[in-house]
Amino acid sequence: QFHSHLEKRTDRGDTLYNLRNCAYMDDFSKQKIVWKRVGSLLKFCYDNSGIFALDSTCFATGEHIKYLVAFLNSSVGNYLLRDSPKTGTGDLLISVQAIAPIIAPIPEKKFEEQIDSLTDQLITLVNSDVEKSINASFYNLFKFSAEEIDFIEFQ
Repeated sequence: QFHSHLEKRTDRGDTLYNLRNCAYMDDFSKQKIVWKRVGSLLKFCYDNSGIFALDSTCFATGEHIKYLVAFLNSSVGNYLLRDSPKTGTGDLLISVQAIAPIIAPIPEKKFEEQIDSLTDQLITLVNSDVEKSINASFYNLFKFSAEEIDFIEFQ
């Protein structure tokens, strides 16, 4: 009885009863950034295995993925997210809308390769020296002074 109404929908999939066009399904198999939406300590993860994340997470695909994972996990990235919406208990709510306004500089190829290499090291083994190297790389990129670095790190 609703056939004529369903036929008019523009947001359907392959059939009239598939009411959501799942054009983004291939994005799950691409390399991506995955992060949980709510938490006091947020980490952004790199995935190239094609996993499907839980509904309590967000993901993003595109270019410069490893670089962006490093940027978002860096002290600079954490500083930029500090004013994101919060829950009643003070946890951050990091939806796609919270990430969208962040402007990360498009890296020169050599710099991106350096950051990607450091990210690969962290994927293999979490190491505070590698994390410090990533932070230092972004501080140098932005030409932050020692005073500005202290301000970012001690927020």
